[in-house]
Amino acid sequence: MTEYKERSVFEQYAIFMGKSQLLELALKGLLARISDIQFDSMERWTLGQTKSELERKGLRPDLIHFLKSVVSHRNSMAHEFLANMAISRSIASFSDRKIQGELSKALYELEHLILFFDWCEEHDAWLPAA
Repeated sequence: MTEYKERSVFEQYAIFMGKSQLLELALKGLLARISDIQFDSMERWTLGQTKSELERKGLRPDLIHFLKSVVSHRNSMAHEFLANMAISRSIASFSDRKIQGELSKALYELEHLILFFDWCEEHDAWLPAA
């Protein structure tokens, strides 16, 4: 998480959104590999839709659990974060601490999910142990 310390809140936001999109693409690629779904047919799927399909396909529950949290963070960042930031800055002198805390938590969980994803990929450990 040290790579984020010297970055502005907007840079951190951009990194979170970019890495979320990369994760989404990687998960769609995984789904195309483990099922009969064509990658191109998932082009307009959201991260949440991709998570739901992976869950239906029996992907390991611990990964799905972490993914659900990241989907929630991604949705909040995409639909609320910038508006909340603008509102908090326009009304008196509210601190950005709460909003930055939400972003930090989202980044932390995303980074952990990426590490878990990479571990599953390296060990071909996508399905729960028998």
